[in-house]
Amino acid sequence: MRILHFIYDHQKNPWVGGGGAVRASEIYKRLAARHQITIVSGKYPGAKDYLKGVQYHFEGTEKDNYVLSTFSYAARANRFLRRHARKADIVIEDFAPWNPVCSYKERPDAVIQVHQREGLLHLKKYFLAGAVFFMVEKYYPRRFRNQIVISEFEKKRFGLERARIIPNGFDPSFLDLVPAEKGYLLFLGRFHIQQKGLDILARAFKQFSGYKLVIAGAGKDDKKVRRLFKDISGVEFPGYVRGERKVQLLRDCEIFLLPSRYEGQPLTVFEAAACGKPVLASDIPELRFAVEAGFALSFKKEDPEDLAKKMRLLSEDAALRADMGRRGRQYAKQFTWDAIAKQFESFLLEVAAR
Repeated sequence: MRILHFIYDHQKNPWVGGGGAVRASEIYKRLAARHQITIVSGKYPGAKDYLKGVQYHFEGTEKDNYVLSTFSYAARANRFLRRHARKADIVIEDFAPWNPVCSYKERPDAVIQVHQREGLLHLKKYFLAGAVFFMVEKYYPRRFRNQIVISEFEKKRFGLERARIIPNGFDPSFLDLVPAEKGYLLFLGRFHIQQKGLDILARAFKQFSGYKLVIAGAGKDDKKVRRLFKDISGVEFPGYVRGERKVQLLRDCEIFLLPSRYEGQPLTVFEAAACGKPVLASDIPELRFAVEAGFALSFKKEDPEDLAKKMRLLSEDAALRADMGRRGRQYAKQFTWDAIAKQFESFLLEVAAR
């Protein structure tokens, strides 16, 4: 098949660089031997087209401005779509309310892939302008006859009854690691204070002395995040990590932290579980599956005191950490990228056949 996939995000994008980009990369590198794949992503300073099994093409502006980048991507990606839609066997659009590509207009059989819904948070963040994003998010995905969601929760939240559930995954090599504990707690993810709850983590860690906290990642709030923790001892910022350094941080941490206010289905949950690590997560619906599977403990969202209390509870109970770690590894086995890529390919073949 000739697959044309539109996703603003890219792993080297300095403003986003999130799980959607990792998902696309991991799935398509497993399909590249059997299919011709082009991914169209948003431009950022220094972005250049390249071929690495998969053809990556960038659209938008190279100016160092996130707002200009994301909005210009929507217009120019749509122009690229109009030129190339009929050359592809299947067109896929990763959805974000600020840069819809409108692929269903050129290809009624196009597939939309949705990750998370922010709902009324758009109004809180952007005031009146947020009403536009709210309406696009609510109604736009329903224009597609073929839909992919990452969880049953998001399927219900978006109201997409026909959607196929294809969850996120992790590299199967994580299952081969021998877990260790080197006396630190770990946050690993995108530096987005509002979504990831890093301000809540800062207030909680002030009440939790004697431990080291590693905050790994990058993003548009990089400077603000570092300011949040500048007067707190025991905090280390290794920056954006990947490869062996990322593996080492996950393998050696004692507790993995996810203080998010809202989420889709973070890849790091599966990675931490595969490494045999207990997860401490906010009690939002998106992360309930990890608690129900027995490898995560929840704290009250927006409550730094409760987060500090649960950090203390887990840090003082090695037997509980070990038991949660075992449950996590058992749960994670069904979500390797190899298995997810097969599900994804199967669905695309179904759509192409129809």
